[in-house]
Amino acid sequence: MNILVIGSGGREHAIIRSLKKSARVDKIYCAPGNGGISMDAECYPVSATDIEGMCALAKKLSPDLVFVAPDDPLALGMVDAMEANGFRAFGPSKSAARIEASKVFSKNLMKKYDIPTAEYETFTSASEAAAYIESKNEFPIVIKADGLALGKGVIIAQDLDEAKSAISSIMEDKIFGQSGSSIVVEQFLTGPEVSVLSFTDGKTVCPMVSSMDHKPAYDGNKGPNTGGMGTISPNPHYSDEIAQRCMDEIFLPTIKAMAAEGAPFKGCLYFGLMITKDGPKVIEYNCRFGDPETQVVLPRLKTDFVDIIDAIIDE
Repeated sequence: MNILVIGSGGREHAIIRSLKKSARVDKIYCAPGNGGISMDAECYPVSATDIEGMCALAKKLSPDLVFVAPDDPLALGMVDAMEANGFRAFGPSKSAARIEASKVFSKNLMKKYDIPTAEYETFTSASEAAAYIESKNEFPIVIKADGLALGKGVIIAQDLDEAKSAISSIMEDKIFGQSGSSIVVEQFLTGPEVSVLSFTDGKTVCPMVSSMDHKPAYDGNKGPNTGGMGTISPNPHYSDEIAQRCMDEIFLPTIKAMAAEGAPFKGCLYFGLMITKDGPKVIEYNCRFGDPETQVVLPRLKTDFVDIIDAIIDE
């Protein structure tokens, strides 16, 4: 097989390394790729979000599989476009990618289907959001931009002034662009964080090994949240008992909920969890392999990666 991988980060490099282990793979292309990736794949300078350009590249290269790795092209419908052009593609459809592309959609999904998560409210008005936080008077409080923000669209406010400043910068100054037109204000949960990447064909879900990523920028967790500074696997806080609860209360209910909403999820669904005193709760979903988690999880995969991808696409 020849495979085209879309993306340019450490995640994509880890994916390519895992694909290269398969006896079924002949050649790997990557667009746009990066310097490190160029040692393992043939790179082409097409932007990951350029759907028209990527489809033209696919027609030129005729890959047997297109692997769409980052969140932005998935949210824009890259998989739908590739399939419409006759290519086998790995990743969720545009409608399924909303589970990450819209925090409002994912929080409402959890509320509707009783999937444990932090208490929250959504707002399109900065003044209403500020009034709500003032009336709650519980700090710290979490403020999230609705749309994609490269893993950085979350601000944890320690007091009312910080909260008002966060709302203003997201909704009025648009520091995360149009992603901040709506926001989610949610309860601050405490406990160890767990990342679980899972393979799913829209009906069955197979979790990969757990991991734990380190998000705050400075020593002592004193800095702002980042997209992830480093990772370990397995997660030391993720016991077999918690894993079973997650399967029963979160993983399967999420897959069933997406199918019930007419947007079955096929691909890699990332569950960002917090193990609270009341049990595991969802902090966020990602519609793809996480970066940096993929870099510690995929090297531990024993099964042929291409066999798994085929099983997902063919359900």
